[in-house]
Amino acid sequence: MSEKYSILYLDDEEQNLLSFQALFRRDYHVFTTTSAQEAVNILNNNNIHIIFSDQKMPEVSGVE
Repeated sequence: MSEKYSILYLDDEEQNLLSFQALFRRDYHVFTTTSAQEAVNILNNNNIHIIFSDQKMPEVSGVE
């Protein structure tokens, strides 16, 4: 059995995260968060293959 790719999705809108996770959880290992700091923690503790990030968030931009 092949390993699933891991995706991190950072967005300040919780509903977007829930929808994304519901759609992709069967095929990928999905991590979601509304916090940039938590996203950094996830990156430091997991092998993440793909990152999706909202560009306009209250505290930090998706690029940062």
